[in-house]
Formats: sequence, C-alpha cells, structure tokens
Amino acid sequence: MNSRPSQNRFQRVLLVSPPSSSYLGAARPPQNLGYLAESLLQNNIDYDILDMRLGYRIKDLLKKIKTYEPDLIGFSLVSLEYKKSYHLISATKHAFPHIKTIAGGPHLTVLQEHVLEECPDIDFGVVYEGEKTLSELCQNRLPVSEIKGLIRRIQGKIQYNGHRIFEKNLDDIPYPTYQKFELHKYIREMPFNSSRGCPFRCVFCPNKMITKKFRWRSPKHVVDEIEYWYKKGIRTFNYDDDNFSFFKDRIFAICDEIETREIRDAEFRCSNGLRADKIDKPLLARMKQVGFNYIAFGVDGGNDHMLRMNKKGETIDQIDSAIRTACELGFDVKIFCILAMPYETLPDIEDSFRMVQKYPVKRVILNNPIPYPGTELFETVKNNGWFIKQPEEYLNHVTENENVPVFVTPEISLKERKKILKRSRKIEKRVTRKAVRQMYKKYPLINSIMALLFATDFVENLFFNNMKFRRFIEKIRYRRMLKSRRIQDVDTEPIRLLE
Repeated sequence: MNSRPSQNRFQRVLLVSPPSSSYLGAARPPQNLGYLAESLLQNNIDYDILDMRLGYRIKDLLKKIKTYEPDLIGFSLVSLEYKKSYHLISATKHAFPHIKTIAGGPHLTVLQEHVLEECPDIDFGVVYEGEKTLSELCQNRLPVSEIKGLIRRIQGKIQYNGHRIFEKNLDDIPYPTYQKFELHKYIREMPFNSSRGCPFRCVFCPNKMITKKFRWRSPKHVVDEIEYWYKKGIRTFNYDDDNFSFFKDRIFAICDEIETREIRDAEFRCSNGLRADKIDKPLLARMKQVGFNYIAFGVDGGNDHMLRMNKKGETIDQIDSAIRTACELGFDVKIFCILAMPYETLPDIEDSFRMVQKYPVKRVILNNPIPYPGTELFETVKNNGWFIKQPEEYLNHVTENENVPVFVTPEISLKERKKILKRSRKIEKRVTRKAVRQMYKKYPLINSIMALLFATDFVENLFFNNMKFRRFIEKIRYRRMLKSRRIQDVDTEPIRLLE
C-alpha cells in the first residue's frame, strides 16, 4: 500500500476477458478479473478493463491499448476456444511488441508451461490464484525469479518459479468493487464466491484442478460484500461457489448475518449447484427465510452405479431427497445432469431422464460430456482411444449444449449418442414448458402460448445474448419472487404470533 507508482515494474495494467461464443453470454462481470483488479487497486497500481465478451473486437482492444497505454496486458484463458485467445494475444503483440503480456486462468493453471510453448507471444503466465502473483510482478519488490506462481521466459527458455502457497484466510483477499468495469452493460445481479476449492473427485469436473483444498470466507466478510452492493441498489446476488453449503453451520451464520443487517427484498441464488449430501430441510428452510430462492443441483447420474462411476460421492437417495425437499419449500430448482459418460449404458440414461423429470423443477440442463484437459474423464477417453474428435478440435468448436459427441464408448455408439442428445434437448424444452405453465396457471388464456414461446431456441438465445430482453425477464421474475415471499409471510404470521 505504501509503494509509489514510480517504483513499480509495471505501472499500468490492462485486464482483458477474451470474447466467447458460449450460449451463456456475458451476463455478469468476470469475477476473476474483478479480484485481480481489486488487488491492483489496493496496491496503488493503475488498471483498466476490457470485457470482450460484451461484443468488443480486436480493433476495439487495439484502440483501448493505444488510448490507455498500458505496460502490461493480462488475459484470462479458459480451455474452450483457447486458440481464439492465442490469436488475440498474438495480434496484440504484433501491434504493440514493446508491451509485455501475461496470461492466467484455468487453461494455464492446468497446462502451465505448455501454454507458453503453444503461444510464444505470452511473456508471463500465472498459475492458480493470481492476486498476489500479479501484484508482486507489478510492484518490483522481488526479483522476477522469486515470484511464486509465475511462469516466465529467460534466455529463450520457459521456467516455472514453483507453486505459491494458497491463501488460508480468504478474508484477507479484498472482494471486487468493479470500479472501472462497465457494470451498466450487465444484468443487475452480482456474482460472488463465499469460498474456494473443491475436495471432491468428480471425474468430469475441471474446477477441482484449480485447488482441491476447501477454504472459506467468514460470514461477516461474505455479508460485508452483499451489504456493499445492497447499498448501491443491487437486489440479486448469485453464489458461484463449488461447495457453498460444505459447512452447514457457516450457512446458518450467513443467514443470521443477512437478517441481522436487515437486508430485505434481496434474492440469493445458488445457480452453480449445491451438493445434495450437504443440505437438509432445516438448512433450506432457513435459507428460504432470508431470501434464497433459486438453487441448482448437479445430479450427474440417474442411479447409484453411475454416481460411483462419476465419483460424485453422493447417493441417488440423497439427490432425490434434496430435490424433493427444495421443491416442497418453494425454491426455483435447476438440475444439471451429464449424459453418456464412460461405462454408462442405455438403461442408465433412462434412469437419468426419469430423475430429471420427476419433480416440478424450473429448468433442466442435460450436458454433452466434454473431456477437459487435466480431468480423469480426459485421461480415460485418451487412454482407451475413444476420441472421435481430437481435443484441439472440440475444445475450439464444440460446447456442452450442442448435439455433437466428441467420444464414443463400448456401451453407447455414436449413432445412439446423437439420439440421446436430440432427446435431451426435447426433454429440456418439455421441462421448461411445464414450469412456465405452472408460473402462469392463473392466466389460462396465455398459459400455453407463454409455455411454447419460452421453450423455443429463439427465446433462449435472446435471453442469454440480449441484455435488454434479459433484464426485462429478470425484472418480471424478481417481482414474482417478491410477491410470492410476501404472500408466504402473511400465511406464516399467525404462527409467529402464537410463538
């Protein structure tokens, strides 16, 4: 905090989120760059941001560089469409060869030095969590060779300085305030993480490659962040934790803190998914009381056999009970399920189809399995020679929601996989139609029309890629949630009086 800009190795940093063709679009500000930006800000290092997912092109990035004049440009890399990111970095380096580039993110964390070998225009790489690594590189207090978590080029060779010890106390990491982000271009929903890390072993999940050790923020620190945005008018908050409810007592404490600070009329969402074995009815009921309304579950198997094969660490009874309880308590529930995994049979697939349609959930996402580098799924498919599309191809052209298989197994052929994916899309739409009919059951004249409309690809693409339309829909949904909550409060008031 006391270093002067003139002492810095790098004085002006431009943070870049590369463009993405993901169907999810750019609804919320990128948290990873938000944390990096806040760390730079706290250390008196000037920064600017360009989220290219908002529709910006290379020419916009080059214009930004010319105007801002950074001496370091940081890129966030994911494995999907990584070649496009390489091309973006190379185009930047070609236009401004004197400016150093640095890359981080999941893709680099998993593949490490290999990324710098593939993209020679990357000068530095950051492995795992980058807040302190990036700040130390900019500050010039340590020799570059002593900065842990950093990959660098030296005399034509690529060298990794070694792992940085993970921050144990997450309260010491300042949460993002997004001071130079174009917040008006996103929906009015703030994403945040109350914890980091995942100790579980799901074979398909790349997140566990980042850190297997679970760490968490204190309830006070979590609600400090909520209150900061609540005072700025934000009313919808989305927990992106991989294991939000890992410790139930911590979630009860977060709920108590929300209630104590009188944060009312706010909605809390867990759209990244809760583990069924880490929740119960008392916990869900308490979460509902303080404003949790939308939760997701990763089913990822329709029977105990596939849950074991996928190493979920849960039973089908636990998943069934969690979904049923959440629906009974009035939550908007979303279900994720990955299909046609190794060792999965057609009867196993039918079990999954039955499970995801068993309860009145709001949405179902049936994922085409994508083997990400570093996962057990990737190694299994590679070692058995099951790829029908090579990683270099499918990582740059195929996403989970497309009907394009990338591998086959002895149990399920390519032809059968294509049928499964087509049927999956039909089931997703069927669940959406049922949910919309339930939402508008008081209006029979528009009930069926709305159900058909919202289950079309056109409306789904519009929702995820048109911010004006999405804000409109989110506003309607938020008002419906508030109305439902107030009705429930009235219904339970006599009970409170008796107590």
